[in-house]
Formats: sequence, structure tokens, C-alpha cells
Amino acid sequence: MRLTDKIHLLKIDFEITLSPEKKLERFVNVILILGDRITLVDTGVKGSEGLIFDYLKRQHRDYSEIDTIILSHSHPDHIGNAARMKELTGCKILAHTSEKEWIEDIDLQNRQRPVPGFYNLVDRSVCIDEFVSDRQTMVIQEGLTLQLMKASGHSKGSLNILFEEDKILFTADSIPLKQDIPNYDSYPELMNTLETIKKQSSDLQMLLTSWTPPLTDKGEIEKIISEGEEYMRQIDGVVRESYTDKNSDSMSFCRMAVDKLGLPPFLVIPIVDKAFKSHLL
Repeated sequence: MRLTDKIHLLKIDFEITLSPEKKLERFVNVILILGDRITLVDTGVKGSEGLIFDYLKRQHRDYSEIDTIILSHSHPDHIGNAARMKELTGCKILAHTSEKEWIEDIDLQNRQRPVPGFYNLVDRSVCIDEFVSDRQTMVIQEGLTLQLMKASGHSKGSLNILFEEDKILFTADSIPLKQDIPNYDSYPELMNTLETIKKQSSDLQMLLTSWTPPLTDKGEIEKIISEGEEYMRQIDGVVRESYTDKNSDSMSFCRMAVDKLGLPPFLVIPIVDKAFKSHLL
């Protein structure tokens, strides 16, 4: 999808295997910046290179022009194809230093954050070539400037990216979707990030996330942010009601909270339990 002359969005569909009988349909957005050279923001899941290369071909560009990949964070649907892309193009990989361990050691990530079907989503570990800092400016070319902003909460070193001239903000997974999977490292930090996004939103021409179509209507932008905040506050109240004894089996509390929130039972999993526990720290 062409957003501007230089900025394009590609939707990558994938499945999370919960069990041999149960699969969860998901998608993730990849941003393609078609300047003099090509920059990608995120790479999709394992095996997505064909979709990306085919899209570039339709734009009369070639994958050999890819010279930079910015990883918004370390989760498998964002880094799943990064090692393969680097191998094929020789591009450099950029990410925040707080994401280093899980990007450069996917086995460690799987042990610490066991996503169902993890190795179906991510190819292999990849080395980061350059670390980015909060509020770092990156000039792709004249008239195409990115501001890379640390946006902790969903993960320790999540990045939001502002396309300064076009007034487009990419928030990756920083905005929780109402009734979606509770999936974050820190409730307080995520709420701070949502507050920052809300303050930026009045100046935006477009809001991009990893999980939604592009949003250009001011009312829609305000709505998705406020619904994310409301959902987080709802979860906070339910978690504080449900997690009553730190010495008891937390998965039983997780089951209780999932039920109270009206979420499907298959979300009684460690990553959701971890998100819930971050409300109690």
C-alpha cells in the first residue's frame, strides 16, 4: 500500500499455532521506505522475504537496494525474517540496545517469553549492527527524516518512529487494541508511552501501527489511543482483584482474570500472566 511517494505499508499475514487443532490468525505491518536506497521497518515473520521482494518488484525496485532494517522491537513477528534478509542483501540491522539479547539470541527469548509456535515465526538470531538512542534523528535523504523514539512498555526497547516531514507516526505494538491479547512487559511504562503518543497525535497526518490499517481521521486516531488506555485500566482493575496471593499458582489467577475480561480461554498462557504481573510491581 502506497502511503506517500516514498513510504509504503505491506501487510504480512501469519498464524500462531496454539495447538495442532487451534491456530490464531494474525498479521503484522512492515514499512518500506523507498528512497535512493531502501530502508525497512521490521521484517515480518519467517519466510516473508518473498512477499517483500514481490512488492518491491511491483514498485520497480529490487531487493538488492535494501541497505537498512530498523527493528521496532525484538518479538518474533517483527524480527522473524531479519537474519534471512540480512543474508540476502548485506543490509545493516538497527535496534535499541535494550532489545539486543532477544534479537541476538532467540533461544533466550523463547525461554524467557515462550510464545506458542515461536520457531514457526522466527528464522534465527541476527546481530545488530548499530544501536539507536532515544530521539535519534536519521536522515534517509533530503526531505525524508526519521525521529527514533524509545517507547518502553510493550517491550524494554520498543521504538516509535516519526516521519517528520510527512507527520506520520509509527507506533509498532505500543497501542493495545481493545479485547486483544494482553502482551506487554510493563503496565506503568506502557501507560507513559500512551500518554506520549496522545500528546503527539494532534499534529499527525497519519498514525500507523503494526496491527491496524493506516489511520488518517483525527477522531479515529484519538479513539484508538483512548480505547487502548481504557483497556489497560480495565485490565489493571481486574488483575488487582484476581492476583490476591503472591505465593499461590499465578496461572490460576491468570485464568480468573482472562475470564473476567471476557477473553478466550486459550489466552491463559505465560506471556499474558507476565503482562498481568507487571501491574503489581
